[in-house]
Amino acid sequence: MSRLSEQFADAWRLAIHHSLRMTPVTFASQLGVILVQCVVRTSRRHVLYAARKNLKFHRPDATDAQISRSVNVFLNNIGRVMAEFSVLDKIFAKGRVRLNMANSAQALAGEAPIIGLILHTGNWEIFGPALRHAGLPVSSFYAPPANGAERRVAEAIRRKMGFELLTPDRRGVRRSIELLRQNATVAIFVDEARAGCTLAPLFGRPPHAQGNLAIAARLARSTGAQFVIGHCERIEACRFELHISAPFALPQNNEGLLSDVAFLNDQIEPVVLRNLDSWYFLDDDLAPIAPTASQTART
Repeated sequence: MSRLSEQFADAWRLAIHHSLRMTPVTFASQLGVILVQCVVRTSRRHVLYAARKNLKFHRPDATDAQISRSVNVFLNNIGRVMAEFSVLDKIFAKGRVRLNMANSAQALAGEAPIIGLILHTGNWEIFGPALRHAGLPVSSFYAPPANGAERRVAEAIRRKMGFELLTPDRRGVRRSIELLRQNATVAIFVDEARAGCTLAPLFGRPPHAQGNLAIAARLARSTGAQFVIGHCERIEACRFELHISAPFALPQNNEGLLSDVAFLNDQIEPVVLRNLDSWYFLDDDLAPIAPTASQTART
């Protein structure tokens, strides 16, 4: 793409974002549904096939009609999330979000280091304003979009919504350790996919050291942090429940990094499976993950 084409595409994305900000929440959300359904069913049909394949893997007893309904829910949720990003502040201000936090998690916040294992279900972006409103500022690792316009929009909104953004590199890790040692809360999105391959949850594959579960385990071993799991449930078109679990810790017997990864995976995988229809990575491949030399290393 030429430089002029890139500038035009950036300007178009920014125009859409600012236009959506002026619309009612329900209108913006529904527009996202229409756009994504149109794009996927006309020019990105591989998303449909991949989502159907994975749903059949996870739900072998489901009928074709049930699978089709789940694919439709998945596409609708993706479209809504993309459009709702521009109106996050309105969603929370209009009382469309209910925060269900375990009392023990609320009592621990600010008194001990916490690592939030946040999952990409419902509209996960709402955690920022909800936690800020609850008086629980959170720092979060963040992989910036490659596109310049999308990166500027995402960073501006996430900072406005209450997240301190941590870079996904050594500097970000050092900063996260510093924060945790000050009894702060650091969020890590631990369900993830790279290059079209799902890294977590494992879904029956062997544990590995390549993803954010391994980073979370290392941080906890370094700082003594406990974990909570956070996931969002879309109740209606634009109404949400945010769930934050009771705190838990890694096993005291340190059997190595891969054992810790397997333990954390066992905590998050059932939550993803219960919310599969609204999980962002439903269409990514479940291929085996190549081992690396670091996988045999102990923490």
